[in-house]
Amino acid sequence: MVKSTGNDLATPFHRGELDIQERLGVRERVHSYAPRFIRDHMPQEHQDFFGQLPQLVVGSVDEAGRPWASMLVGHPGFISSPDAKTMTVTARALYGDPLRDNLKPETPLGFLGIEFHTRRRNRLNGRVSALKDGEFQVTVDQSFGNCPQYIQARGFEVTDAVDQPDVSYPLRRDDKIGDAERTAITAADTFFIASVFSEDSTDRSHGVDVSHRGGKPGFVRVVDDTTLIFPDFSGNFHFNTLGNIALNPKAGLMFPDFDTGTMIYLTGAAETVWDGDELAAFDGAERLVRITVEEIIRVEGSLPLRADFRGYALDLDRTGSWQEVAETLEITQNRDRWRRFTVARIEKESETISSFYLTPEDGKALAGYKPGQFLPISLDISGEDGPVRRTYTVSETPNRDFYRLSIKREDEGLVSSFFHDRMMTGSVLEAMAPRGKFTLDEDSARPVVLLSGGVGITPMIAMLDHLLLEGMRTGTQRPVYFIHGTQDGREHAFGPHVRKLAGQIDSLSVHIRYAAPREEDEDYDSAGFIDRELLRSLLPLDDYDFYLCGPPPFMTATYENLALLGVDEGRVHYESFGPAMVLKPSEKARDEKAEAQPAAGPIHVCFSKSGIESEWYPAKGTLLELAEAEGLTPDFSCRNGSCGTCATKVKCGDVEYLEEPMAARGEGEVLICCSTPKSVQGDDTCGKEFGLILDL
Repeated sequence: MVKSTGNDLATPFHRGELDIQERLGVRERVHSYAPRFIRDHMPQEHQDFFGQLPQLVVGSVDEAGRPWASMLVGHPGFISSPDAKTMTVTARALYGDPLRDNLKPETPLGFLGIEFHTRRRNRLNGRVSALKDGEFQVTVDQSFGNCPQYIQARGFEVTDAVDQPDVSYPLRRDDKIGDAERTAITAADTFFIASVFSEDSTDRSHGVDVSHRGGKPGFVRVVDDTTLIFPDFSGNFHFNTLGNIALNPKAGLMFPDFDTGTMIYLTGAAETVWDGDELAAFDGAERLVRITVEEIIRVEGSLPLRADFRGYALDLDRTGSWQEVAETLEITQNRDRWRRFTVARIEKESETISSFYLTPEDGKALAGYKPGQFLPISLDISGEDGPVRRTYTVSETPNRDFYRLSIKREDEGLVSSFFHDRMMTGSVLEAMAPRGKFTLDEDSARPVVLLSGGVGITPMIAMLDHLLLEGMRTGTQRPVYFIHGTQDGREHAFGPHVRKLAGQIDSLSVHIRYAAPREEDEDYDSAGFIDRELLRSLLPLDDYDFYLCGPPPFMTATYENLALLGVDEGRVHYESFGPAMVLKPSEKARDEKAEAQPAAGPIHVCFSKSGIESEWYPAKGTLLELAEAEGLTPDFSCRNGSCGTCATKVKCGDVEYLEEPMAARGEGEVLICCSTPKSVQGDDTCGKEFGLILDL
């Protein structure tokens, strides 16, 4: 029966499946097609499809309520359909297969028909309506097609053993994974998983399900003799398996060896892992599923089917491996160690900006990162005393092959000039793992506004690509407004890439503004600076997440304009290219907002060596900026926490960092270029007067 979801959406899903769809934000999308797509009968196309198969995957449940996955084999035609509501199967369960005991009248079963060489597959759920020796009938409850993802192409041949169902084979039954099972499971590129949930026998969304899972060999990891874990990749968003597990945490897995005919069946407790370091490090994995084995059966040579391998699914190119996970976790744990990278290629993005693609010299995995984060690098430059260190934003959405740094040549820039003049393919530098707090709010579903000036476009490209890829993965694109300002066409980077995306994705709006366009410039939408009027004209009234990046004048002006437009400070995320900044709206902006925001501070700061006392509040920026405003000249270089030149002793009090700095600090030292005083009151202040005393 088709039920209402509570949102006037007819649904063929039970509450476990619906909860996961809701959790991942795909429920409405799935229900735009699923009620029509999931039928209570087999269309003629499905009847013909099942009839030509040499094998059928079956999910069943034993007397203890444990699910098992099985495979029936026969010559094409062993599956037939006298009508759209009935499927007849003329075959006997394989020797040692739990289906032999589980196949009984009125029992629920799940079926998967899969044509490996074309990667077509169809699903069916129903109940046994008739049973006799070597044949049974099923009344259809649900029938639907499946996407062809992650299926390895194989051609099959049924062996003569299919006509000898009573022959016995060597069998091992245990409650632990043995060496032979471990070897087979960790070599597998295909397995099948059965799950079950049934509270209401009259509800066709309840019952047994069996599904296919495919990956690179080794994608199932045997953790110990009772535990295995595997990644769950993006699929059709039905979540039949995970929905069942959410309500009934049990699963049965079957690993067929198409070369030797050996079958492994196991059943046990199932758990979906929704977060954690391993999940974050596994490329392409949306979740992990952990199985705790209760019983495992290995039957040698019982499968009367042999296959010739024809190729891996192209989808696997986007997925990782457990070896890469281990390497990534090891590298992430040592994220503050310098590692050698090679420049793999260089691409010119504009007359002033070039992209440098860096690959690890040791050939191991990259440390994971998020769009918007930066990469600390270290260079040996002739004439400089010691390594020269900087940070550059990674301008490519996360991938496992390379880091891309898109660097603008600055007239007085030592490192940027070195990159443009001296770096070439094969050059070597050192880098730590990416880091930084300027990242997308992953919990938000609000429209996104990416606002950048000049080379501040680099984190925005990584964010934009990530947002669009996530939209394609989930089927739900967040509206994105990409607004970029630059001097003219000579400095405009990534223009063709952004325009191409805008032509492909309806939810992406792009506006490029040149401050001083040349006569020959074409790839821009308006002239001037990004101002309040432009923002008002481009952004419909809505609640947005704003991300800002650019040089300090751009940042200050844009932040001010957003404040004047009434944008809540909590919706504005920013990173500056240049000195570390603390952006706060001016008094004018606060006065013009409907409700004024209370100012933070002041905090009393003492520079003990010079005898200068000052009051800090957010508008005064970092401690380095405060010291410079008081006429002091502390040593500095990078102004973003990457070199350590500005390290200063703290005599009393504490600081907060805008971004956790890369550079090491000595005992009792702070980096004043990227920190602000930590607010303290009363007896916690230094001498009950100062919030912070610096040895400066």
